[in-house]
Formats: sequence, structure tokens, C-alpha cells
Amino acid sequence: MFKRRNQDPDGQQRPRSDRRRASRQPAGWDSGFVVMPEARQYSYVSKSDYAPCTLRDLSMEGVGVQLADGSVEIGDRVVLDLPLGERQRASIQLTGEVRHAAPDPNGVVMAGIQFVDVGA
Repeated sequence: MFKRRNQDPDGQQRPRSDRRRASRQPAGWDSGFVVMPEARQYSYVSKSDYAPCTLRDLSMEGVGVQLADGSVEIGDRVVLDLPLGERQRASIQLTGEVRHAAPDPNGVVMAGIQFVDVGA
């Protein structure tokens, strides 16, 4: 009666396709984030303002992060402090918008953040 879309003509299950515009690369980096107040477009953020997070994956369009402090909601603007290398002190700050956020059974929030205001 119902036909499964994920099957080949021979009845074998096909993997689901990734709907993202850019391919993701696994990361596993320790990083930091801070939620920006809505009223401010730009503000100074010191290193101590960042809450810890772990980058799970990274693409040209955004990141998947694991947040021990689950104080983000869909639509929040965040600034991410992304390290440029494992043994380097340099980092880059990028602004993003939370597109997905859900806690796992242990209370750790998994969030998808899309980059915004990134130049060419």
C-alpha cells in the first residue's frame, strides 16, 4: 500500500541524503560561545565571557556544537570563538544563529548554528 522512498528498485535500503548545502567535516575541538543580547549589534566580548562548548562538526555554512551549558534557544545570536589550530593560540570569532537545539539524555545540548554576517 505505502511505498518507501529510501529503497532501491531491488528493495535494498538506501542511506538518507544529507540536506545541507555544504558538506560537514568532523571537528571535536574545544571552543567557546557567548549569546549576544538582541538589542546590541556589536559589542566587546572578553575571553572570560565565553562559555565552553565542543565543535562536533564544521562546514562553510555553520557548525554543530555540544554545549554543557544549555542556555541557548532557537533564534539566538551567538558569537563563537573558534581555534585556528590545535597547538596555536590564535582563534577567529564568528557570529551565528541557533537553528536547532535539543538536549540529549544526559542534559547536554546539541545545537546547530548557521553562520551569519560572514564576508566573502
